[in-house]
Amino acid sequence: MPSTDTLLIVNPAARHGETGKMLPAIEQLLDGGLPHETVVTDGPGHARELAASSAGRTLVAAVGGDGTVHEVLNGLMTIPPEERPALGLIPTGSGNDTRRTYGIPADISQAVLVLASGERRTFDVGMCNGLYFNNSFAAGLDAKVTAKAVEYKVTKQRDGLWLYLTALLHVLFNDLEGFRACVSFDGDDAVETDTLIVAVTIGQTYGGGFFITPHAIPDDGLFDVCTIDPLSLPEALARLPFVVAGKHTRMRPVHMSRHASVVIEAEAPVPAQIDGEVLLATRYEVSLLPRAITCVVPRRR
Repeated sequence: MPSTDTLLIVNPAARHGETGKMLPAIEQLLDGGLPHETVVTDGPGHARELAASSAGRTLVAAVGGDGTVHEVLNGLMTIPPEERPALGLIPTGSGNDTRRTYGIPADISQAVLVLASGERRTFDVGMCNGLYFNNSFAAGLDAKVTAKAVEYKVTKQRDGLWLYLTALLHVLFNDLEGFRACVSFDGDDAVETDTLIVAVTIGQTYGGGFFITPHAIPDDGLFDVCTIDPLSLPEALARLPFVVAGKHTRMRPVHMSRHASVVIEAEAPVPAQIDGEVLLATRYEVSLLPRAITCVVPRRR
């Protein structure tokens, strides 16, 4: 049996190693307020393994960024629903879009308070090609941006919106190319189309704060989908500020819709990202599991 009901899974490498330095302060904030066991991960995949073996606990908290939460979610989803712990989050990473989806404060002390005294709510979970996600999947331009952001995170020590914005500008100037694919929604007939982006989201933001689907509701049982037609460089640059602020939804090249499933199939491999993790495939099958994960979030007033 677990020694406590709560497990903290800490990625010390998150945000250029700052999470490891913050851990003593987090432990002090939790001292006396939430009995727990802390395990520090030693590399990629370890958080998923730890979460997958957490049956019998009531709460598993990810301490890190979106990648850490993504691993913990995928581990928790292997546990039968009746034995699955709730998911908690202390956001110490570079992008932290998942904390926006769940309404977790950016301030670490406030996030710890939520973890210790928040309420439990159920949220939707997405699945793509056997992987679970709690915030976003996107094919096309966004995956190129994510890959460049991974590089810039290491080489330029950037984080947050600035990290993804500079990565996006690099891609716009050097690799602004759409892709051709057959796309179908909710089991309908596929339509062949040229597109720049197909974003399928549960939350409102990705990329460290881009409001790609500003009206998304994370527990309504539907994805919000944003597709954008191919653009020239001047057109893309002119629209970029509107995308950051979520004011792009009525623009002519932008198409917004809501669905429970999406299938994308192309002749050549298409890059994609799932909660910030880069994928490459010719076919993506994306489906939604309504309210499949319980999370600890701020209490509603």
